[in-house]
Amino acid sequence: MQKVTPGVSRKPVRAPTAKASAGTRAGLFRDQLVDTALELLQEAGLEALSTRRLAERLGVKSPALYWHVRNKNELLGLIADAICAEMILPAIDLSFRERLEKIAWEYRRILLARRDAPRLFAEQAPTGPHRMKLYDAAAGTFLDAGFVPPEAIAMATLYRNYLLGMISEEARQSSAKQAGSLRPTAALGIELSHLGNVSEHYPNLSGAAELLANIEPEALFRTGLKILLDGMACRIQELKHPVKR
Repeated sequence: MQKVTPGVSRKPVRAPTAKASAGTRAGLFRDQLVDTALELLQEAGLEALSTRRLAERLGVKSPALYWHVRNKNELLGLIADAICAEMILPAIDLSFRERLEKIAWEYRRILLARRDAPRLFAEQAPTGPHRMKLYDAAAGTFLDAGFVPPEAIAMATLYRNYLLGMISEEARQSSAKQAGSLRPTAALGIELSHLGNVSEHYPNLSGAAELLANIEPEALFRTGLKILLDGMACRIQELKHPVKR
């Protein structure tokens, strides 16, 4: 997709003529719509992204957009797929663990690079060629490791949900920090440090104030990923060496 440089005039989007095919409309105009929508997403966030603002930025009336997308939901799906297109998927000759690690860190990279991208991915179904390719790559990793299709699809879905949840929380905490708020674990650590004798009601958190305050999202992501992949590796061993009953 072509990047639109701020300050450079754009050619207005015009409704296609009767001779224009659906394929022509998609090929000529959708890229410009998506690129401009990505700019607005980065500038104002998902809440402020509307077809009205998009039309104003493009220099057209809102109804003109519907020559190219059916509705806002379709537009959001195109934006999510464009973000996913920035992912570099792992080579299939890597090990099971390496493939999943690369998917995880790439997924985190692209979602944290775009404002509100984790929320957008959570709210939009994983359709579109690039998001489907990502799902296919994850499912293929489990299939190649010996999982039967139903379990491979289930594991790919579990993996996506885990990653998206962790990345969404990290993005939310980052936004809160920029707004001057503390991370939840840091706030809990401070609260514990102020309890004094009352802290005896929470014996398992005794001495944890500093630990909680020092938890970093990236380190937590790394730890959680290791634990998850360790568990999956155990499952692979179970598949290779089933217990006879």
